[in-house]
Amino acid sequence: MKINFSLQRLAKSLMWRCFAWSDMRFRLRSGLEVPVADRHEMATFREIFIQQEYDDFLDRLPPARTVLDLGCNSGYFAVQMLNRARVVTPGQPLPKLVLVDANNGAVERARTVVSGCGTQAEVALVHGLIGARGQKSASFYLATASAESSAVNQTKHARQVEVPCVDLAALVQQHFPGGLDLIKCDIEGGEESLVREWGDVLAQARALLIEWHGFQGSWADFQAVLERAGFQLVMERPAGKYKNALFERRPQ
Repeated sequence: MKINFSLQRLAKSLMWRCFAWSDMRFRLRSGLEVPVADRHEMATFREIFIQQEYDDFLDRLPPARTVLDLGCNSGYFAVQMLNRARVVTPGQPLPKLVLVDANNGAVERARTVVSGCGTQAEVALVHGLIGARGQKSASFYLATASAESSAVNQTKHARQVEVPCVDLAALVQQHFPGGLDLIKCDIEGGEESLVREWGDVLAQARALLIEWHGFQGSWADFQAVLERAGFQLVMERPAGKYKNALFERRPQ
């Protein structure tokens, strides 16, 4: 029995090692294509495109024309925004996207995924971590899976690296001087610093779609900070150990 179990594990390991060489690509309803290179990307693909983890949140909003993706990982959320734009508002200009990640490998992978998905869209990619105002760099913990890398050391066997910090005010002013429709945030624990340090910048967005991890505070406190910044909770849902939530800016 142990031998059979070991052989199964070996076969599974070899399958995933060969997976990256298979050039596996999935065609979406809009005609856009999404490459999947390994089991970690397959898990993210399933979450975004099959389980449609974000779609019921996005369905509550008008089509987004300007999107800031904090924690872009492999760029799948950006492709989904382009996919939705093609399906929901065909013939209209595609959304402008700015993608940010503290993992430089994820930024480069997102560049490949978005540029090769089969559409021409205005996309900027930035390597950096969301830290405190004025902070030049900060520690980041790189895990084998990009989605498990974190601003706080929550993952076993993570490798600590120093990453430049993003001046979020300057970034938004550069790319979205008139404000923006949506900020999506999945920065693996950095969301607490984001809402406390950059509330005035977040307030330039019409909506926030945030994955809250609860590493550094309570959900009630987190929600209260966003309410003080001018947002109201529209919808929340558990996502494994964490929580996905949509906030909209209150009418003035």
